[in-house]
Amino acid sequence: MSERPKIILLPGLLCDASMWSAQVLALEPYADVFVADVSQHDSIEGMARSALALTEGPVTVIGHSMGARVVMDMARLAPERIERLGLIDTGIHPRREGEEVNRQVLVDLAFAEGMEALAERWLPPMVHEARVGDRALMEPLKAMVMRATPEQHQRQIRALLNRPDARTHLAAIACPTLVMVGRQDRWSPLAQHEDMAAVIPNAELVVIEDSGHMSLVEQPEQVSGALLRWLGFENGTAGAQDALSKDALSKDAPQQGRPAARTVKAMADEADEDRIPETPLFDRKRSLGGYRINKMAMGLSRPENREAFRQDEGAYLDRFGLTPVEKEAVMTRNWREMVRLGGNLFFILKISAVDPVRITEIGAHQAGMEHDDFLRNRLGKK
Repeated sequence: MSERPKIILLPGLLCDASMWSAQVLALEPYADVFVADVSQHDSIEGMARSALALTEGPVTVIGHSMGARVVMDMARLAPERIERLGLIDTGIHPRREGEEVNRQVLVDLAFAEGMEALAERWLPPMVHEARVGDRALMEPLKAMVMRATPEQHQRQIRALLNRPDARTHLAAIACPTLVMVGRQDRWSPLAQHEDMAAVIPNAELVVIEDSGHMSLVEQPEQVSGALLRWLGFENGTAGAQDALSKDALSKDAPQQGRPAARTVKAMADEADEDRIPETPLFDRKRSLGGYRINKMAMGLSRPENREAFRQDEGAYLDRFGLTPVEKEAVMTRNWREMVRLGGNLFFILKISAVDPVRITEIGAHQAGMEHDDFLRNRLGKK
C-alpha cells in the first residue's frame, strides 16, 4: 500500500489552525495534514524552514495570505520536496512605500489598547463588505485574533515588512500550482492573482464567489471543494491527478496571457454524481455542507460543552453558526435530516452522550420505520 500524501497548511497574519478547520476535516480522509504554527517567527524564511521541518519527504503545501508567502519561500528553499503549491488570497510584491508607517499604527494600537481593539480595527476590511455584521463569522475571527499577543503581531509584521520579492521566483515554480482568491477580496484583489497565475508555468486560477480575504472561513465549502478537486480527491482517490491543472487551462482559452478563471460552482457542475433513490447520499458535497453540525457535535466530547448543551441547546448551537434548518434537525433529533444536511454519524452520535439513544433507533429513524420493524426487517432480529 502506498504512503498517504502529506499536506502542510500555512495560516496567515494573526491566524491559527482554526482558520483551516473545514479544510482539515475535508482533507484528512485522503492525506496526512499538518497545520504549521508560525506565531513564534519574525521572518518569512524562518517560518518556511519551520514548516518544512514538520515532516519528511514530498509534500503539498498550501498557504493563506501571509502563509502563502511562506509557501512560496518553501518552494524556493526546497523545490525538490514540493509536489504541489496552493496560494490563497495573497500577494507577491515586496514592501510598498508607506507600508511600514501604516502597519506600525496597528502594532502600537495592540500594545496600547489590546488585541480586541486591534481585531475591531483590522478585521472588517478583511471580509466581504456584506459579512461585516455577520456575528457567526466575525466573532470566531475576533476570538482568534484575541488569542494572539501584541508581541506575536509585532513579530509577524516584522516578517512581512522584510519579506522577499516573490516575483523573482514565480517563473521557476515547476509543480502544479493553485491560485485561489475571493472575488470580493479587498486586501488582495482578483487582478493581483490573475497576474500571479499568468507568470507561474503550471497554474490554475480559481475564484471563490461571495468572499473577501478570509475565504477559508467565509466560504469553507467552496474552498474545500476546490482543494479536493485540485488534489484529485473528488472521487475518493488518494492519488493527485496532475492533469487536473492542465485540463483546467485547456478548457477555457486564456485571454491576454492570463489563465481563464474557473468558479467553484462551474467546476461542480462538471461532476457527475451517483444517486440512490430515497437515500441521502453522503457524498463530498454533503460532507462539506455538514461542517457546522459535525463541529458542533464533536464539541460534545468535552464535559463543559455537554453541560452547556443541556442547559440551553439553542444557545450552544448558535456558537457554531448553525442555520435554522440545522438547528431544528438537531433539536428535534431528526437523524435522517441531520444526515441529509451533512451530519456524519461518527460525529453526530456524540449527541447521544447528552441525550442517550441506541444506534438502532437512529437507523430506524433514518429508514422511516418503527424500531421493532427495523430490527426485524433490516437486521433480521426476531
